[in-house]
Amino acid sequence: MRKTGFVMALLALLSGGAGWLLRRQEVATIFDPYTGLADTWTPVSLALIILSGVTVLLLLALSRTVSGQNITTFQAAFGNGSLLAVSIRLSSFLFLVLTALVIWTLDGSLRDWFWAIGAFLAGLCLLDMILRGRRGHNVAITSVVPVLWLCMWLVFAYIDHATNPTLLYYVYYFFALAALILGFYYVAGFAFGLGNPKGLSFSCSAAIYFTAVTMGNGHSPLQKGIFLALALALLLYQLLLTGNLSQLPDTPPQEESSEDNLLDTDETL
Repeated sequence: MRKTGFVMALLALLSGGAGWLLRRQEVATIFDPYTGLADTWTPVSLALIILSGVTVLLLLALSRTVSGQNITTFQAAFGNGSLLAVSIRLSSFLFLVLTALVIWTLDGSLRDWFWAIGAFLAGLCLLDMILRGRRGHNVAITSVVPVLWLCMWLVFAYIDHATNPTLLYYVYYFFALAALILGFYYVAGFAFGLGNPKGLSFSCSAAIYFTAVTMGNGHSPLQKGIFLALALALLLYQLLLTGNLSQLPDTPPQEESSEDNLLDTDETL
């Protein structure tokens, strides 16, 4: 099914909205204000765990039905759909502006400067990918930079929470970062000519869901904006790929040629 990506994106958005509401309720009610420890097996926590598990399983099952495995390059996957491409540019530019604001207001440690400068470079690379990659230029190197920066962010987040015994406090934050890494990893795969529509559809949808859930955490406004800009970019990449897949002919050219050869053989016999 070539339009499954639209269904997956809608499912991720709807489930993400419900997950955001549950996460806000969870953060407001289950954590002790003095010790920071969480109450175990509360109804809201169980509901969010079940929702997350069901959503991931549904997205995984739907991704198995995504077709168009012959689309492997960046230009073939994201070359059409000018309106969505412009939207990706805008979301990438928004991400760049937010990281510039972080640098402008930053007054932290050397590690914070590494994170902020890496984020700004990742924003420049996101713009380069959609501007030059759609025209057939090689953007393999620039496509890797956002993935590496997100990996650095995940490592820094782990360092910050390594001694925190309350797993529920940061688990969805980690899931969101991991899903974003996976999403941009699959986007980068098309830049290397190794695109995987199934993997991109699943990872982008999962990133949308977990980003929405982690918005219920106590992130700063700039950090929330960065999360949303990244998730929006992946959502638009997924929609752009799905739109291009829906325009493919019903029968791949290779299969048509093999059928013609078979008919010619039958006529000869």
